[in-house]
Amino acid sequence: MKLQDLRVGAVMRKAGLLSAAVLLACCQAASAAAGSKQDVRLTNGRLYVDGDWVFLKIAKVLRDLGTQAGCDQLISEIPILKEKHYNCIAINCYWHHYDKDGDGEPDVSLEPLAEVVRAIDAAGMFPAISTEIYGVGGGTVPGPFWKRHPDAIAVNSRGEKVMDTEYGFGSAVPSFLSPDYLNASRAFIRNLTAALPHELLLYYETSVEPQYIGNQAIDFSEHTKKAWQEWRAYHPEAPEWPDSFPVPKAFLKDPEWNRFRALKLADWVNNDAVAFRSVAGKNALVAVDYLETNGPEMPRRNGDSRVFLEALECANIIQVNWHWHLRTRAPNQAAYDNVREVMKKTGRDWAISEHMTLNGSDYRPEEAPAMLRNALKQGTGFGWEFVHVVANSDDPFAHYNDDWSPKPLIAVVDNQWDTWAQEITQRVKADTIP
Repeated sequence: MKLQDLRVGAVMRKAGLLSAAVLLACCQAASAAAGSKQDVRLTNGRLYVDGDWVFLKIAKVLRDLGTQAGCDQLISEIPILKEKHYNCIAINCYWHHYDKDGDGEPDVSLEPLAEVVRAIDAAGMFPAISTEIYGVGGGTVPGPFWKRHPDAIAVNSRGEKVMDTEYGFGSAVPSFLSPDYLNASRAFIRNLTAALPHELLLYYETSVEPQYIGNQAIDFSEHTKKAWQEWRAYHPEAPEWPDSFPVPKAFLKDPEWNRFRALKLADWVNNDAVAFRSVAGKNALVAVDYLETNGPEMPRRNGDSRVFLEALECANIIQVNWHWHLRTRAPNQAAYDNVREVMKKTGRDWAISEHMTLNGSDYRPEEAPAMLRNALKQGTGFGWEFVHVVANSDDPFAHYNDDWSPKPLIAVVDNQWDTWAQEITQRVKADTIP
């Protein structure tokens, strides 16, 4: 694997690389031999390549790569992203783009996507993938799946089928206790991974922002009822399943119910990671988003955030979502504290980063410097993730204009990258990243 990297403690070999002593110009580049082997490992929350620490500038792309044209377009843009000092491109794979009927078997060729992965690697950058297989926040389960398995849908506390009304997508939300949903979605994960040159992929991110949903109390499907009854056999203190809708508030707030929900949420994520690793190998790095607003709706999202985190046995990388509180416009300390305290309790060596260190629409240019410095302070030095990296002047979520000039928010990063790189280096040298 060849790598365009931001290194500390090495002689500069590629664009964007830093020496421990001197910040070198990021415009110089030299490539290693194609197919070269490198020792890549995650230690103390940081990525090391051949013994040198590498800080990632991650370009997250949210687009349809289920077509040759879409893949060719991204390949043509790799030099632009490299010039902007990205050293990792993370591809968000939407289930419905590749598997049209939702049976877990891709219906389009994945060779164009494999070409993208190889092209990223050939450019000296890390490729990574994430999956979007849920129905909350932008993911969509392929439509024909529902015709075969209508009972796989989640049910809310009013007895209604759940649609994504929180994020406004209106997509059907599956019960992740439905065997039919799990079988199909995990078959897709395995088939996707097998079709790609997975030996080149840096990490695999499980379904984006795993949660139940924030504006409805779920899941009261027959699948959850069955699992709850099995749970009660070992937890007799747990209340009986409600016999009618709407579900009483006392049940919704019951600690045992929310512990159950948190553990089932973690079980879903853990076993999706097993699906990746069944193909990529047991040592494949897995990233998991942790959504935490520290708000009153969090029991609806996660059941119990601490229980969820403690049960995440699969994760190597925790990506904090709402790392910057969107209501207070300040660091969301509670989210980081939860992660740190669980790490201390369990002894886990997680890399701490962010899901969307910056995205195109939620944050303001004037607060970006404080956000980035807080991310350095709170994280472990794994890297920053920028979403959505595409040239689209009209898309508020996109970081770049049609001509690839930076919009005001990402300009805070791109137009001052040498300065940011120097600050990152100084923090590492001073050991100010925990």
